[in-house]
Amino acid sequence: MTEPIHETAQHAAERLAVPGPWELFGQRLSRFELYADGLRTETVRGPLLIEGVGLRLFRPSPEGLGVGFQATTDLSEPGLRQLIEDAETTARHARFPTPRVTLPTGAPRRPGGPRVEDPKLSGAPVETVREYLEAVLSECSRASDVAPSFGSVRATIAETTLVNSEGLSVGYRETFAELELALKSVGTSRHDAAGEYWITRALRRLDRSTLTVDGPQWTTLARDVRRATATPGGPLPVALPAALLSEIVPSAIRLRFSGAGRLRKMAIPDGTPVAAAPVTLVRDPTVDWSVGSAPVDDEGAVPARLALVSGGKLEHLLYDALHASAFDLPTNAAAGRAPDLAPSWRRFQGRPHPTTGTLAIEPGPDGTDEELLEAIGDGVWIDQLGWPNPDGMSGSFGGEIRIGYRIRHGRLAEPIRGGTLGGLVFSASGEPSLLGSVRKLGSTARLEGSLVAPTLVTDGLTLSGPT
Repeated sequence: MTEPIHETAQHAAERLAVPGPWELFGQRLSRFELYADGLRTETVRGPLLIEGVGLRLFRPSPEGLGVGFQATTDLSEPGLRQLIEDAETTARHARFPTPRVTLPTGAPRRPGGPRVEDPKLSGAPVETVREYLEAVLSECSRASDVAPSFGSVRATIAETTLVNSEGLSVGYRETFAELELALKSVGTSRHDAAGEYWITRALRRLDRSTLTVDGPQWTTLARDVRRATATPGGPLPVALPAALLSEIVPSAIRLRFSGAGRLRKMAIPDGTPVAAAPVTLVRDPTVDWSVGSAPVDDEGAVPARLALVSGGKLEHLLYDALHASAFDLPTNAAAGRAPDLAPSWRRFQGRPHPTTGTLAIEPGPDGTDEELLEAIGDGVWIDQLGWPNPDGMSGSFGGEIRIGYRIRHGRLAEPIRGGTLGGLVFSASGEPSLLGSVRKLGSTARLEGSLVAPTLVTDGLTLSGPT
């Protein structure tokens, strides 16, 4: 039997005395954190318990719709009165260019949808987090020349609820986890330079079964960082796996593929070529275990698959309820919340805005990674960049190459590091870009964070060696 959800938003809404339209987003959060120094667990935190709500209300005015937002963890009667007062004050000064907003209605109280809760993590959080961290450290310490220097697993169990003035009432439980691990490789001589490889992963579940594969791969990468040679510069084709694409694509397109970008006159017009013809990019919130998936969006609308780019052309923009109302359109359930000053898992502290959720780059016809390498012949494979820094305004990115590989004669050859890789993620003007200059698209997609994608090969990026 499914455990009941603590209905934070519903309980607070029962005590709200405020005219609509309004929406109340609530979370009851349990946070657990384990940190390791080498192979020794050094710090255990948790449970850290946080419960709070974010209230957004809308007030018509001659100058446009007044929009007020405020969040609080004080759910007492005085706390809720102050919440309303602060939101009303904001609404008197914050104007949005639409006369009204149409909020979602009718979402089920306990929706179905993709799998977003790890039952083992939510049922036994401390034991599950500890066992997972211990398994990570064990799998990554089997080689004599590689050892963990730092590791952490930070997990959150969230009971997420939402109520609005239009009768919507919905709630579900979800889990998040973040793995961070530093592996240090040392040579046989004390004069050999050391190498360090960092792993960061955003996860919905702590699945130890994958570590027997991941651990040896991470160990090899740490070893290769130590012995890597300089990155070559010049016009070489570049292969990018899903893990690296997940750090670049969602952030780079979020603004200009959305109603928020359209309102600022920055969005790409429908039908504009922004990628190579084989590229299809879909918002797919139905993907199990993606950190971008959910049974409803952060306004309570039920999401569905939506093609953003089809045949290389922009087909749809992302809309939440407010930005959709500005263009007399319905929401397409793309509302998300990311607080400006608080950790991302405290979503109740953020106001809704259009977001990408789970993205999927549809696989292509060009085969496995091995077949892609054979087709490239001569090029580079980039495994990790240091801070790719995607820019939502320009659609560009760039970062230092932490580890990659030279491709020679259709095979991975010597490891490389140093120098930079960067360029545009997309371009509406025909300039070379990551998506616009795709020459090969792998046939097998992999979930990484909130992106499902195959490895792709592109000619549209600038590769520079160390100076």
